[in-house]
Amino acid sequence: MVPQDPPTPVSHSLGQPKGPAIEESPETFFARFRAYTVEAHLFPEPWGSPVLEAMVQGQILYAFDRGAPPAPTGVVPMLLHGVVRQAKPLEGEAFLKREGASYRLGGRAIPLGEGFYLLQAPVPVVVYAEVPLPEEAEVLLWPPLMLFRE
Repeated sequence: MVPQDPPTPVSHSLGQPKGPAIEESPETFFARFRAYTVEAHLFPEPWGSPVLEAMVQGQILYAFDRGAPPAPTGVVPMLLHGVVRQAKPLEGEAFLKREGASYRLGGRAIPLGEGFYLLQAPVPVVVYAEVPLPEEAEVLLWPPLMLFRE
């Protein structure tokens, strides 16, 4: 028998999931959270880019398209989703702002179960958090913000 080296421990860095999958497929995720869709105006998709520009309730957002290509233009129902990187209690009014490739937003966090929350910022976003969020939360999301559509 040939001696073997002990297994190398795997760190849980970005790109290596720590727990169960957050979604089964884009279609099932959209169906599960359909009640939280909002109407958005999608601008023409840049050639070959998976990032869409959308105007939602007066806010311009850039989000990774999780729908089947090609992306439509005009007004469509869509769902925004993000994974929480940092969270803390909200101090002040609800807000949404972009920080580089990430978004920071704050608002009322309504539990949806299994680590999901509806964060009622100026634009509603379904977020996933590994730790419970306070009732009024400020979160920094991991990039990218994701856009689900039919």
